[in-house]
Amino acid sequence: MLLRFTKMHGLGNDLMVLDLISQHAYIQPQQMRAWSDRQTGVGFRRLALIEVPQHPDADFSCRMFDEQGAEVDWLASDVCCVARLVADKRLISKAQMRVELRHAAIDVQVHADGSVSVPLNLPEIMTEQVAFLPNSFIQQQTQPHLLLDTSFKMLSMHGLHAVFRVADLAQFPIAELVRHLERQASLPRGTTVSAVQVQDRNNLSAQIWQLGCGAIDSFHYSLCALAVAAIAQNWVNRQVHIEFANGKSRAWLQWLENDQYVHFTGSATRVYEGQIRL
Repeated sequence: MLLRFTKMHGLGNDLMVLDLISQHAYIQPQQMRAWSDRQTGVGFRRLALIEVPQHPDADFSCRMFDEQGAEVDWLASDVCCVARLVADKRLISKAQMRVELRHAAIDVQVHADGSVSVPLNLPEIMTEQVAFLPNSFIQQQTQPHLLLDTSFKMLSMHGLHAVFRVADLAQFPIAELVRHLERQASLPRGTTVSAVQVQDRNNLSAQIWQLGCGAIDSFHYSLCALAVAAIAQNWVNRQVHIEFANGKSRAWLQWLENDQYVHFTGSATRVYEGQIRL
């Protein structure tokens, strides 16, 4: 049996997407593992299965799996890709859709330019938790004017996030800072550390590292955390454009006053269509 699939890309993440509404199949974990291989299979970070929803108020269901075939929680970039494909293929003939996901059902909006808006729960701003940049790092800086903060804004959203502001991302040695933090263990392993440069009231650039793991250049919840930190500190307006320092990925985030959600808007690209034997 041949299955039709679509390879998608969104904010640094690549997906293999299977429409199981217009075609029917049961996918085993071992098949997912084989397909995820970038040498002998399709290659992906995530596999998305679009299915008929269980609840009548949802337009479609989407389940996400990792390269090992394990079901995982969704990311906003995943939903952007899937919603864009559903709209392009006219599986659902409306721009606002209700998506049934693991542990949640959300309303997403597909825009005329192909971007998709996804609501995300608001990060918790941890005002009582204070963390400082290591003195050993600060004292070694030959350009101390680059560092506009000596403490982190701490937030919690699917993990711990530490955000601080710099004058020039291109000149700031964030990799060196991360090495200091990892040696001193002043923040838990897995914490994301975001260096933010404010370009103007509507635009941010960011470099994000995860302690113990390395640089992040694809969608991560730290994007939402750093946007909320910047808005809460009045560095930027409540709708802000974020660009990774490498220039490869961009997103819009909006946090309206008294809103309990951060609205993420990102692009999604259809890379190619294919068929694979089940």
